[in-house]
Amino acid sequence: MYPWSLVKRVKRCWDKIKTWLTNNFPEAEATLCKGATEADIQELENVLKVKLPLPTRILYRFHNGQEFAKADPETSTFGRSLGLIGGYSFYGHLVNVYLLPICQIILETQQTRRRLSFLRRSKYVLVAASSTYSRKLFFLNCTNGQLYVGTRDLLTEGDIIPCVPHDLINLHQELNISEQQDAMLLWLEEHGRRLEHGFIKLHDKGNGKSINLFPEEPPLCSMAVTNGVKVKECILFFMLAH
Repeated sequence: MYPWSLVKRVKRCWDKIKTWLTNNFPEAEATLCKGATEADIQELENVLKVKLPLPTRILYRFHNGQEFAKADPETSTFGRSLGLIGGYSFYGHLVNVYLLPICQIILETQQTRRRLSFLRRSKYVLVAASSTYSRKLFFLNCTNGQLYVGTRDLLTEGDIIPCVPHDLINLHQELNISEQQDAMLLWLEEHGRRLEHGFIKLHDKGNGKSINLFPEEPPLCSMAVTNGVKVKECILFFMLAH
């Protein structure tokens, strides 16, 4: 029922991520849910009064987010470190982002809309969040296909910033269907590429294994030695640390 070229592209995206997880982080792979049904997606759209962009619909048909109830309590702190997107930790500031399943998207979008009026007026849904105390919230705009992350001023001023360049998003159905791409698909494709090529890696610290979004390879990472001190500079993936 979906364009075959786009289905194959989404499958390649998920296959790349899952292959890396299988080889490096099977604990996180175990939290991936089976694909959502059409009824699941229809319920989300009816309750939240939105229409998911086609690429995101297909992404959820393959995997319906993550469920930490599946995590092994012996190897994770209630799933805090098992986010598919991962995060970062410094000076006691811990962020680890996971993909929400549809039932949680509905619940948390409704709750967040009551606190943020602009979400009620626009077609935003909450698709990813940090499972840690330092909350990061990611909102998909179902109208323009852009993914936004809330800044530290989200709750006070409703401040959000885009996660991918706007000019890469293409939802025009009159064009070649294989070229359709929303920010959610682009975000996960880039994430898979960086995992595959080792730009970002798995770290194992006292609070458990986690995907660390500080790049460790060029071009987004550089190192220099100054007065005998090695300094590493890196740029965080898609403005996650803002």
